[in-house]
Amino acid sequence: MKGEEDILQQHGLKNTKLRKAVLSVLIHAEKGLSHQDLSRALDVDFDRVTLFRTLHSFEDAGILHKIIDPNGTAKYAYSAADEADKDHCHAHFICLKCEEVFCLEDSFPLKDVKVPRGFKKNTLDVQVKGICKECNN
Repeated sequence: MKGEEDILQQHGLKNTKLRKAVLSVLIHAEKGLSHQDLSRALDVDFDRVTLFRTLHSFEDAGILHKIIDPNGTAKYAYSAADEADKDHCHAHFICLKCEEVFCLEDSFPLKDVKVPRGFKKNTLDVQVKGICKECNN
């Protein structure tokens, strides 16, 4: 796996302490993280607006993707290089008890989704909802 600096350079983004720290936290996270989760996990000085801007620029660059949980809270997850293909998407599991969001390995090709004549498809969002392993115990 590439390092944080390599990923930022590959996407033409400035190499800052906050960007490297956010990227590191997202790469090592096992689930989607909210703005608040990220704020608590970061060990560098930052302000809320700069963190929002960083997340937005990462999303625009395809470094991360955003999933909305059942409460409408945005959760962010790292998008590995092989996930950058906009013609496919992976599914997300959303726990109905703890509301955590997990990326699943299954991939779905956008070309296989049929839409009415004259419609243009851009993205596909697949969510599986249920109870996670932790809550199921």
